[in-house]
Amino acid sequence: MSYSQPLADVPQPHTHMHRQLAEPQPRISLSILAEQLKLQQVTIIGNASGEWQPATKGLTFIFNGTQCPQHLAPQGQVVNIANGGFAESQYAFEVQGHTQGVQLAKALTQVATELTAALGCWPSSGLTAIVLMKTLAKQLQVQRMSLLPSLRRSAELPETVHLPCMVHNWLGERRIAKALLCERLDWAEFTLIPWEQTTGATHQVNFISENDDPFRKLDLLRQYRLVEDVNEDTKQGIRQHLAELACIPSAIWLQCADKAKLIACESLFFNHQPETQLSPWYLMDYHASQWLDAIRHQLAYCQQQLAD
Repeated sequence: MSYSQPLADVPQPHTHMHRQLAEPQPRISLSILAEQLKLQQVTIIGNASGEWQPATKGLTFIFNGTQCPQHLAPQGQVVNIANGGFAESQYAFEVQGHTQGVQLAKALTQVATELTAALGCWPSSGLTAIVLMKTLAKQLQVQRMSLLPSLRRSAELPETVHLPCMVHNWLGERRIAKALLCERLDWAEFTLIPWEQTTGATHQVNFISENDDPFRKLDLLRQYRLVEDVNEDTKQGIRQHLAELACIPSAIWLQCADKAKLIACESLFFNHQPETQLSPWYLMDYHASQWLDAIRHQLAYCQQQLAD
């Protein structure tokens, strides 16, 4: 089961957002649905790299026809969640491989609509499925998903083409997901370590003192968001600025972090309507984008480490 990439005239995530907010559908009872389905064990497989196989017990949910490795035969029931763009559908979700697919699709749409208010944009299918299954299933396992896909652009990608993942508020999604963590949810890939430990970097920055606040430096992006307001000299200066921010150790980020600052940073890293709304130039710029993952990772790490 597979789908082509979304077509230009296929509904985008924000299309579903506007439609659902303007014409909300009758609510369904998730508690009644949970009683009908009686789900004990659910496994959700994300689209990150790495091999996977369907769980031997319970249901396995995949997204947009995620391909199972050729040498592995399905061992359990696999259910596919397709968003409207991939399924070339006018509906927000299609659920295939389950007798209650229509009800599950309605439930996903209901959850996604509720999450939109907290995120400022339509949520990813992954977070939507996790939030729903946390309600419907007794035990939930998530694999191949960190809710932090890369914003790093390739040199071959034209500046007019946005990365598909750019339309979602990933820092906001991790903020919501953090509140779901409990013993019923097995999600090893959610937990982050400091960025410098993932890269093996040992250098320290010498341009910043312990009293400097990297969040104030990051706020410079707000002043120079749109390409029409930024000349090439300014762009080059901000690229260097991002490179310096990417080298700030996690300890300094954490020392200066609080929940309000982290929430304020979320809007810097996504544009949920890139077809109709100008994107921040640094999200579309090859050189600037090379530093965004490191900065955003440290923000997500701070978010993870702050006590509730």
